[in-house]
Amino acid sequence: MSLFAPLHEHCIFRTREKVESHALIANELSDHVLRWHGERIDTRLCKLDTPRLSLYSLQYGSEVSIFPEVYDQFSLIHFSLNGGIEVVADGKSDNVPRGRVLVSTPTKNINLRWSHDSEQLIMRLPHDFTCKVARELGQPSLHERMLRTPGLQLAEKASALWRSQLSAFVALEEGKNRVKGLEPWLTHVEQGLAMFLLLQFSPVLGDGEPREGAQTIVQSRQRRLERLYAFVHANLDKPVTLTAMARAVALSVRQLNALCNSQLGQSPIAWLRGLRLDAIRTALLADPEADLSDIAMLHGFFHLGRFAAFYRDRFGELPSQTRRAAISG
Repeated sequence: MSLFAPLHEHCIFRTREKVESHALIANELSDHVLRWHGERIDTRLCKLDTPRLSLYSLQYGSEVSIFPEVYDQFSLIHFSLNGGIEVVADGKSDNVPRGRVLVSTPTKNINLRWSHDSEQLIMRLPHDFTCKVARELGQPSLHERMLRTPGLQLAEKASALWRSQLSAFVALEEGKNRVKGLEPWLTHVEQGLAMFLLLQFSPVLGDGEPREGAQTIVQSRQRRLERLYAFVHANLDKPVTLTAMARAVALSVRQLNALCNSQLGQSPIAWLRGLRLDAIRTALLADPEADLSDIAMLHGFFHLGRFAAFYRDRFGELPSQTRRAAISG
């Protein structure tokens, strides 16, 4: 099953009429002029809404040219799931092939030409939200830089990371009404999406991490590890950021990384992932009839294929094998 099947299941309209295509898309995204370069009209729009973000899947079928009005207080993030698009924003041209991402924030004008059978995953990112996240990062200049950049195409590796984050976003939105306790994870992923995009506007990627104040190390490394362990164990089924982990032990993010690598032989995130896998295994052994996907999502695993691979690497067996052994006694 496609990672984005839950999004495709939320089709809000499908039409083979030119005039209706224009009216319905304009109502959802932005008023625009729409020109068709073929007669195969098959417009489909799917949509998922969360409290802060909207994600669309949009297809026209035929090749089209779109001339939207300048976006009002939001950016659009295009991910080319199939086909590609050519974007000219404020005179800057970008060809966005399949698998790549474009952050679009035009201030004067924008033209888009979609290839035949192109499907775009489009996220509507409100500027009041990115402004808030940039302040929380301690880097409000990233938000200002984004507003001054009409179009930024992400590198191939960053685009792949964006696709992975979108799949987690879709899985959480699909699961939140079924699995109690996922709302904090959804908020966490929303903020992470905005943070990831903002950091793409940093002059030196990775140099914009949140900074703690001057640190005074008054406890031994072992004591810090004990505090870290207690903090993480209390939050295994909740979103935990590197910054929160560092703050819990009065270290900077860089110092936390150094501590975990020197004392635990791995990064804080890898260590946290292992503890969450341990917790899932304990839950499966205690209740083998429990829904595996629900347990995994509550512990921060939103892609079951990758979860199963992590689980097998840690325990030498798949979760299904653990379940069968627990049932058979």
